[in-house]
This record gives sequence, structure tokens and C-alpha cells, in this order.
Amino acid sequence: MEICPQNICTGCQACRMSCKHSAIQMVENEKGNIYPIINEEKCTGCQRCINTCPALHPISTNNQKQPRVFAGWTKNGKQRKRSTSGGLSFVISKHIVKNKGIFCGVIWTEQGAEHQICEDISMLNKFQGSKYAHSDVRNTYIEIQNLLKTGKKVLFTGTPCQVAGLKNFLRKEYDNLYTVDLVCHGVPSRLFLRQTIKNIEKKYNSKVIDIRFREKTPDQYHTSMNYYLENGKVDSERYSKSFFFRSFVDNYILRENCFHCQYSSLQRISDITLADFWNYTPYNLKFRSYRKGTSLILLNTDKGEELFSEIKNELIYEERSIQEALKSNQNLKKPQEKPQLYEEFWKDYFNGVEQNTLHKRYLTSPKEQDWTIVVKGYIKIILPIKMIKLLKHL
Repeated sequence: MEICPQNICTGCQACRMSCKHSAIQMVENEKGNIYPIINEEKCTGCQRCINTCPALHPISTNNQKQPRVFAGWTKNGKQRKRSTSGGLSFVISKHIVKNKGIFCGVIWTEQGAEHQICEDISMLNKFQGSKYAHSDVRNTYIEIQNLLKTGKKVLFTGTPCQVAGLKNFLRKEYDNLYTVDLVCHGVPSRLFLRQTIKNIEKKYNSKVIDIRFREKTPDQYHTSMNYYLENGKVDSERYSKSFFFRSFVDNYILRENCFHCQYSSLQRISDITLADFWNYTPYNLKFRSYRKGTSLILLNTDKGEELFSEIKNELIYEERSIQEALKSNQNLKKPQEKPQLYEEFWKDYFNGVEQNTLHKRYLTSPKEQDWTIVVKGYIKIILPIKMIKLLKHL
């Protein structure tokens, strides 16, 4: 029995955790994407899994107001440097944990990206930085439900489909649950990332113990994918030249459902949405250090606004427009498009075609994209802000 069609399944695992008979397990397909498989001998036909599936029963956003939009970053320079954009996720999670709440986010482990529960401020640095990987939520929905029932405040961060999975699993609203989602480009194949790591380990004859997917070198607009190895060495690839990242950005290794994503819109399902604020130009000179990392912040609910008001003294921020948010991130308007040569790419990959050949055959030129970013960045630094705004209106 199929719970939902594979082309809309997000792999959120809500169905597995909702099953009272342990009749569902998640299994990877040939491309390394997980899907639920039902053990017919254990299944009682109760259809609880089907009724929990957010792909079949979407979260209602009818009561959502138009989000308020902010650009901002933490005042803590060290934490901002370690974060992928402006460090907002760290500030929010620290606030929750500091006030005896629980945070659930993603860390990198030997098994890959995993959602874990945290109630220790000193451990929050492990959760910093974007993980461009399909994280394993494990049994965190069950753990969160148990914590919520005790009255604990819980903050959950993840992709929109993971937030939807959690909410459908819970089957009711909790005033003590806070959710933060990301403007998600899509989730990459676990198989592809594992193979990339294996290649790095073979190159250095050492185990990869950590990955920084977008290390600022030196700022948000110039980043590297860094692999930290057990022998102390670091393999660093420019974001624009990394085979993994180019394959990800050009959509060749995304899950099938990402091309039909129901969450790629302004109708958000979380209290707060975070992303990079690309092409941000500050209104005020005190925001001149924006290139060190600027977060796009959408406050989607009253709870989101309340949470933001509690942390805003730790931030440098300014309110911006919905139009700027939409321009900054395509996935607030529509999902990523499936490449025409998607299946050909995977066929060549499975047939062992060399990485350099795949790069030349399918992926966009990094030089073009690099220079576009660099030139725009330097224009913003050199020209006065008022002149940039004037030029935009000509």
C-alpha cells in the first residue's frame, strides 16, 4: 500500500512516527531519497498514516496574515561569523533555551544531518550554519509531543515540510510550540552527499568529522564548502566550483517533490521564516557591514512577532518590504524547476561518468555566476546608498 505518491512525498516521516504498530520504515530509493514502506503483516489498515500525511492533508494557512519583513543580524560578531547569514536562528534558540525551553534543530553527526533536542546553551554552537542535506528527524516529533504535554516551551526549526510533518503529527495546536522554517531551495540526495564525502575521505585517507556547507570566506557573498577531517586537514572548495553545490543549486540532485513544493509561497506555516537576504541594500549607513551576513526575517504569526520582540535588543535590524523579500528569494514565489536533463544526469552519474565531465556537460559556468556576484557586491560597497537607490528608480 502506498501512503502518498512519491512525486509529492517529502520524506518528513510523520507517517512513520504516527503508526502505533511500528509498521512503517523509511527506505532509500536508488537516488538516495527516503520514502515510507509499509510492512503489510504489521499494518492493521487504520489509515492513521494517511490521515497524518501533510502532502495529502496540507496545513491550513487561512488564518495567516501577510508577514512583516525585516533584514537583520546578531550584534554578536563572533556568532554572526559562524552563522551562514545573520545568526538569527542562534539568537532565537538561545533565547528559548535560556528561558528553560527546549530547542530542536539540525546538527552534523557521523550518520549525517540529524535533528536533535537541545536544552544546553553551551551546545547550541553545534547547530549553527546551514546544512544542505536532508536531515533525519528520527523520533523528534514524539519527543516534542511529550515535552509539550509537560508545559515546556519548545522551538522547532527545519524545512517547511518538516514543520508540516510535526504539526500534522501533533494533531492539535500548542501555545508553547514555536516553529521556524527556512526558505528552502530543495533537499539534496543523501546518496550524492555520502559519495561526495567518500571521495574526500579517499583523497585524504582520513574520515570527515564535520562539514561547513557555506563557510564565510570572508563574507556572505563569498563562501566555501569546507570538509574537516580527523587528521586535522581541511578540504575547502569555493561554493561556485564545488561539484556538490553546483549540482544542488542547478537542481540536479533535488528530491522529486521539491519541484512541486506546496510551501514555495508567502503562505508560510511557521511562526517565523528565515533565509539569506540576497541583494540587500541598507537604508542607513549604520548597516554598512551587511555583507558579513544578513538574514531575511518573516514574522508570520502573532507568536512570531512576540518572539521577535523578545530578542530584538540583541539584533541590528530594519523593516523592509514584501516586494524585496520576494525578489530576494525565488522560493517565496514558486518551486525550483526540474532540469530538462535531470534523468540523463543521474544516468551518467550511475554509469560512472567522471565528475569533471558531468560538471562541464550539465552544470552552469561558475565563472559567470562568481563575477556577477562579485561585481554587484563591489558596486554596493563603492557607491553611496542614496545613489544606488536612485539608480534603481531610473
